[in-house]
Amino acid sequence: EAFNDKLHYAFIHRRANKIIGSTTADNIIQSILPFFLNDKFIEEIDKLDWSALDSRGIHLLLDRVFNLEFDLNSSILIIPRKKGKHITHFSALWGGSILKRIDKEDIDFISSVCSAVEIRMVHILTDREAGVDGAGVSKKKDLKPVETAGGGFDISASWKNDFFGGFLLNIIGELLSKTAVIFLSINENNTEFRAVVSRGVHKKLIDNIHITGKNSFVDELKKKNRPLMIADLIVLFNEDDINILKRLEASVLVPLISSKGMIGILTLGERINLTPYTEKLLATAKALSRKLAVDIENSKAFNFRYMLSRHISPEVLPGILQNSDGIKLGGERRKVAVLFAGIQQFAGIAGKMNPEEVVDLLNNLHSGLTEIVFKYEGTLDKYIGDLVMAVFGAPNAHYNDVERAVFTAVDMKKYIDEINIKRKGEGLRKITLGIGISTGEAVAGNMGVIDRIDYTVVGYSVNTAMQLEKMARKGQILTTAKVYDEVKYLVDACPLVTKTAEGRGKTFEVYEIRDLIAYRYISAIEKREPYIIGHFLNIARDVELIGRRLEFSGKELTRLRLATMLIDVGRIGLPEGIFNKKGKLTEGEFEIVKSHAIRGAEKVKDNLQLFRDGVELVKHHHEFYDGTGYPDGLKGEGISLWARIVCVVDSYQAMIEKRPYREPYSEEKAADVLKEERGKKYDPQIVDTYLEILNRRIKEK
Repeated sequence: EAFNDKLHYAFIHRRANKIIGSTTADNIIQSILPFFLNDKFIEEIDKLDWSALDSRGIHLLLDRVFNLEFDLNSSILIIPRKKGKHITHFSALWGGSILKRIDKEDIDFISSVCSAVEIRMVHILTDREAGVDGAGVSKKKDLKPVETAGGGFDISASWKNDFFGGFLLNIIGELLSKTAVIFLSINENNTEFRAVVSRGVHKKLIDNIHITGKNSFVDELKKKNRPLMIADLIVLFNEDDINILKRLEASVLVPLISSKGMIGILTLGERINLTPYTEKLLATAKALSRKLAVDIENSKAFNFRYMLSRHISPEVLPGILQNSDGIKLGGERRKVAVLFAGIQQFAGIAGKMNPEEVVDLLNNLHSGLTEIVFKYEGTLDKYIGDLVMAVFGAPNAHYNDVERAVFTAVDMKKYIDEINIKRKGEGLRKITLGIGISTGEAVAGNMGVIDRIDYTVVGYSVNTAMQLEKMARKGQILTTAKVYDEVKYLVDACPLVTKTAEGRGKTFEVYEIRDLIAYRYISAIEKREPYIIGHFLNIARDVELIGRRLEFSGKELTRLRLATMLIDVGRIGLPEGIFNKKGKLTEGEFEIVKSHAIRGAEKVKDNLQLFRDGVELVKHHHEFYDGTGYPDGLKGEGISLWARIVCVVDSYQAMIEKRPYREPYSEEKAADVLKEERGKKYDPQIVDTYLEILNRRIKEK
């Protein structure tokens, strides 16, 4: 369409060792194309460093390298493409009148068109390698893959080409007009447009042109949804509109329409030969603008994905992109938890290190802390020197974002402890991490200018978290009272001081979080019985999934998970040998094992002042639905709902884990046991709900 000629095309990809070509090629062309996969042939092209090869050049090379003669019946042009110093692929064109007599300008134009085709072909090859349908290439009648030996591919340097300047504007200029300018929307509502690329118009003339929804021609384009001749509409425009269009030397306005409405405007000047625009030419302009709008949207989606990938865990990113309409491209108010973490006295430490050591320390710090942020599905906002800023609640929100921020902080401290063990072995100074956490409303979104945007949050809670990080001493985790109130069931914490917020004159209470209560007890049990490492966290995860399906509130889920992680604290203090015994337990030993439920309930009630529902769960998580469990022989709904849930999950998790006295069950076998005991040991509704979760998990695996 761009050439307005009957040209044929082949894409020759050297690394993939593939030719995707037109089926209309004659035998001579089909015989010549494979030579462009030959190493000797390519080596000769490299020596000559030609930007294009016509029929004469191909004759010369075939004669020089292989002593071969071909009688070419049609004109042909081969364009080599390089990445660095090496040729990665070629575009081949033959037939058509444009190739019979071409000069340098024609070759430049042909080359720019082929750049866009190559990008598309690389997309297709990439999709094929990934097992995705190649977007219709193999289904088209005029193109077919010509398979040769080999595999693998390399993304070509054509990705780096300036799409607007190097392709579509050149086509527009070649076919339609002396001048062309593309304006793109710079806001979410597509009411403000700024020039992003031009051809034939001096850059200084368009840099400060700002078109808005108040310009009458914008409204007219949205209404008509087609190219408009300015001469036909001049009576509708006011003086400001006319001045803008004069500066642009515009004769035609073309709307760029995507699925989200009018995202841009293309202005075209006079025809090169000063002939008028015909309906056919306007239809061509409309077709080009439609292609341009699609590519702009694709480019925005790619850039949006890339931008988010710098902030968000790869595991979470696909789900966010599927619901990207929920991410405001300007800004929106969100409840978030903000975390700042930084090395204390960093300037002094860095001053005694050489630059390479400082960079190495920061790289290790940033990569490790970022991995922890991603583990709890937080968003990496930015690095500021040694500081790491993370956000929980934007763009992906959870019911327990504050809790996730606190868990992240505790894990960060453990990570620093690991780094310090290594540093001590290397004779290096110990480092400590100060962490501040705040929660509240903030404005989250893509902020910046049209050429450079970044996803971030701003607001009082951000400033407070940074202030708390500055206050922290000797590895403290400091939070506001709001944060503490949301996680007080989970943490060992104490109030410190009342602090005045910088720049606001308001005071807020500061709490220090020393540890997670459950972590302390879990570590003690896992140290005694290493074979159950991860057991309690896995139970808590699945109990939460069931609770969410049963529509528990966020507060209920937090309390339920905490109590779940404490179900076996009663084992601490009992003889280790009983729980690690490989043979069958005696009756007396089994009575000791059963006593852990009552002992655990007493510990969480007396030592931890755990809420009543949690105490009940710890005591009754081994009660069976048919009344055969312990310690009280409760039955049916006489057992609390929390305990019935944990009983099912705890049993399943124990079955699929290795124990001193048996090998682990397969997931399928453990699920079968749940089915067999449904309505006997286990609440049937809980079993059904849990099996749905497990079946989905097995399918995903």
